[in-house]
Amino acid sequence: MKQRVAKKGGRGKASTSTKKHDYRNKKGRNVKAQTHHDDDDLSDVEAEYLEDIPEAIAKQIHQLANENDRESRKVALANDSEFLEQDALISDTLKDISGFMPEKDVPKSSVEIGKLSKILFKNPSQEDEYLSKIKELYTSIGVYMSKFKSGSLPKAFKVLPSMENWEELVGLTSPESWTPNAMCLATHIFASNMTDSKVEIFYNKILLPTIRKDIRNGKKLNYHLYMALKKAIFKPVAWFKGIIVPMVEEGCSYKEAAIIGNVLRRISIPVLHASAFILRLCQCQKWFGSSSFIMSILLQKGYNLPKKVVEECVRYFCKFEAFEDQLPVIWHQSLLTLVTSYKHYFSTEDYASIQKLIRVHAHAQITPVISHLLSCTINEVEM
Repeated sequence: MKQRVAKKGGRGKASTSTKKHDYRNKKGRNVKAQTHHDDDDLSDVEAEYLEDIPEAIAKQIHQLANENDRESRKVALANDSEFLEQDALISDTLKDISGFMPEKDVPKSSVEIGKLSKILFKNPSQEDEYLSKIKELYTSIGVYMSKFKSGSLPKAFKVLPSMENWEELVGLTSPESWTPNAMCLATHIFASNMTDSKVEIFYNKILLPTIRKDIRNGKKLNYHLYMALKKAIFKPVAWFKGIIVPMVEEGCSYKEAAIIGNVLRRISIPVLHASAFILRLCQCQKWFGSSSFIMSILLQKGYNLPKKVVEECVRYFCKFEAFEDQLPVIWHQSLLTLVTSYKHYFSTEDYASIQKLIRVHAHAQITPVISHLLSCTINEVEM
């Protein structure tokens, strides 16, 4: 059979392009225009309850969702649940943990979710149909988060940082029943979209009790909660005020302090925030082993601290001169860290005060090292 060969020339080209154009037009007539519905972006949990919500409220939720839709970063799954056991700080082989609060003495209130404010649902008798729908929506989201393993959280939850009554709506989701995976993503959402003062409430009332409860029950911290602690440092001021300060002022077990210290060692903190927190530690009226433990970790980072902060640290340690009981090892270790890292910041009065202090409170192995460091520094200055 003879094959038909297309002739070359402008006429052949025109006819070919015309056929293609006609074919595309015919094909286009059979294709229906695709429209995008707002409900397509909703999860199954939300769509069921948003159908009956008035259009104005639904549009507002969609608008907030679009403005605050920052996809949470996927958290890598750790098959090894013993990842923290390799850290020397968290080993159970510590010889002397005196100064830390025994786990049995840690207040039970420290592992309970704090009371969140109530605005909309203060008077249940005044609830109307719309509020009951919203309440039902966030209650269902709480059920979803209690079983959450991977993926993305509902958009109705992601818009909570933009709402004034976010505490109340979070309370409807029952934070105490969230999975560690859900807590990690929720922490990322709140830390990224809230002010320091607001996210501090979330850290103090929800994240901290969850972490302490997990440590108490499992003797170690879940990987996803550990990652939540690291993500929370995105707001350093809220992190210190909402997590570290309560643990230092109320006292904590060695295991809790060790895990928090592990996070502190691994992250970078601005020097101004670290300086402010060290000053806050020096002003604490009560002393626990956790105070010296956390201070040692911050001093070991080698910040270029303002001279005022170093002087305040010296005065803080000198207050223990009137303390009659024997001080634990962790206190002597923190004093050694201060002298090792910042001895060149000391004034003549500081040298005299510390030398007088170590004569009152001495340790067989640590005090001679402190005395040697002070004498070497004095000789350098005299030369």
